Amino acid sequence: MWSSSYSGGMPVSGTAGSDEVSVAGHYDALDRFYREIWGEHVHHGLWSGGNESVAQATRALIDRVTGWAALEPGATVADAGCGYGGTSRVLATEHGCSVTGYTLSAAQAAWARERGGGPEYEVRSWLKNGREAGGTDAVIAIESLSHMVDKPRAFGEAARVLAPGGRLVLVDWLGCERPSVLQRRGLLGPIAREGRLPTLCTASEYEGYIRGAGLRLLHSEDLAPFSPQRTWGIVARRLGRRLATDGEARRYLLGSANPDRTFAFSLARIPLALRTGTMRLMLMAAERPS
Repeated sequence: MWSSSYSGGMPVSGTAGSDEVSVAGHYDALDRFYREIWGEHVHHGLWSGGNESVAQATRALIDRVTGWAALEPGATVADAGCGYGGTSRVLATEHGCSVTGYTLSAAQAAWARERGGGPEYEVRSWLKNGREAGGTDAVIAIESLSHMVDKPRAFGEAARVLAPGGRLVLVDWLGCERPSVLQRRGLLGPIAREGRLPTLCTASEYEGYIRGAGLRLLHSEDLAPFSPQRTWGIVARRLGRRLATDGEARRYLLGSANPDRTFAFSLARIPLALRTGTMRLMLMAAERPS
């Protein structure tokens, strides 16, 4: 039985507009722009040598996750917060896994289904995933748990559905352990609000949630050496070109009627937070004991 106890400090809070309805609304409303600017992988890339293409860098993160998931052909995988299903398709087509992706966004699921590739997609909360207890070989969650309101329950659901020996592998945005008032007010708090993150936790809090859920922590890694902040420079340039050439996009994205227009500020805040260590992109792998 999972517990909500953890060993860190208080997480940075977002706003009341960071519940599941608002997260779904954010991704549905900006669906077209996410696909055009981010592509099918709405997550950071990892640059090992510095000369990788965007496709190579984003694939590097997927390969790191799948490596820690230790997947065999035929494995049953839940992709919690699958976005447009890019990672789910890699797992199904290249690793021979049976994959179900979960997203709050009907627009994301519709586009992912059109792409095909083998996975199934459900528009539902991971907190109410309805999966059979003990029947899943791996749960992956790439930059999605930070959107979830009840973090202990999210980890508890992973522990519940995993088979003995099954693994949870996550990548997520986390705050530094003891942020200053300036870091909280100038970076972490605004990032949480603009990114629809109900809370922005620390690595020690996530590790506590993992142990509280009855899972064994295998690996915890700060991905800073792979310069994930480069992703945001690329996104900012793509967005800048779009705004300069598309009047309709400019009017919608920057208009006062768009509740997500403040997310543009995070294009500057997030890379700064990553460079200064105020925010960390972490990979963690855990296992349900046999």
